[in-house]
Amino acid sequence: MQRKFPRQQRARATVEAILQAAAQLLTDLGFEALTTARVAERAGVSVGSLYQYFPNKQALAAAMIDYYAEKLSAAFVEAVEMRPYGSLEETIGAMIEVAMVAHPHDPKLHLALNELAPRYRAEKVREVGDRIAGIIEGQLARHRHEIAPDLDLGEAAALIETLLENVVHRAIERHPVSVRGERAIHQCGRMIMAYLTSTRRHAA
Repeated sequence: MQRKFPRQQRARATVEAILQAAAQLLTDLGFEALTTARVAERAGVSVGSLYQYFPNKQALAAAMIDYYAEKLSAAFVEAVEMRPYGSLEETIGAMIEVAMVAHPHDPKLHLALNELAPRYRAEKVREVGDRIAGIIEGQLARHRHEIAPDLDLGEAAALIETLLENVVHRAIERHPVSVRGERAIHQCGRMIMAYLTSTRRHAA
């Protein structure tokens, strides 16, 4: 667990430098070879300064997961919530774009953090996933008149968040059963729009 949280600008800059250095070493060396001494050296701070905030590399791992999860959430808010679109299709396109194109960290780092998250910050991943699903639900509510009336918007939002997360993970991992690039964006858009706008034809 992080020892203390920075309040002054200089302290926040130090913590950010430490986390960015840790992320670079994580992608370069892997978590097993990552050490607090190496992180401090890469960040240009003393080990003592690092220990003011992070007692060990497990705390660093948790903080990295938090930091990049918050960057993803902020990017989603910026792309979707802060720029309301005129139609449902435009809104869904923006969601897919930020999930698959404007992801705030590179593929190698994404994979490394994804491996660490279940061990060190599973609850943070759930929290950010719930937050993004909430944003999606709010956007769907704006376009309620374009969506099939039998759909529950909360369930639809949770499903869309899950779909986007899994498509992104497969694309980044270069999974053999995945669609990538512009084709993936187009196909995701078609799938989500068909789901949201088609009415139920058969009884459950």
